[in-house]
Amino acid sequence: MDISELVKLKSKIISRNSIIAYKEILDLCKRPYPGHRKGCPNIEKCHNELIVPFFKKLDSQMKFRFYYLLYAIFDFKGYKKSRKKEYPKWSDGKIKCVLYWQGSVKSLIRKKLEKIYKEYDFYVLGCGSGLKLSFQSPVASMEAVGINVFSTMKINKINFEIKPTNKIILCNLLCSKKPIHIKIKAK
Repeated sequence: MDISELVKLKSKIISRNSIIAYKEILDLCKRPYPGHRKGCPNIEKCHNELIVPFFKKLDSQMKFRFYYLLYAIFDFKGYKKSRKKEYPKWSDGKIKCVLYWQGSVKSLIRKKLEKIYKEYDFYVLGCGSGLKLSFQSPVASMEAVGINVFSTMKINKINFEIKPTNKIILCNLLCSKKPIHIKIKAK
């Protein structure tokens, strides 16, 4: 299966005021969820204020003027249907497991960010942990710097599902001092 057929990349210029950030967002990472009774197992790795400060401090230090959301819309329903046909003995849990699709979707995002960076200088806050880029290390997640991703997407009119069944959105924030012209090919 070619994951790229199930992914649409989109971008949107946004205002600084539409980025919802506060330190307490890290408290959400400490909440239990299926498979992780103590919350996110990566919380200690993801946020180290000595390496990557909270967004408000980072933003004021770097003096960004332009903000963009680059996001992938993953056809989760189509993926599950295709996987079920390909692997009929797989359980629903295995079919939904992020280990089988997330790396491929993030790879498409990474390739797009690398391509854009050839023309423009910007700073990236990623969609969760594990995004590796040649031009920036580390790449902190939006949550790790205190950004409420759901609220930020909602204010910026990006439709998403809290408990996805049809589509999954992987959202990244690009911050720059100069305008960026992001070209996304239509599918």
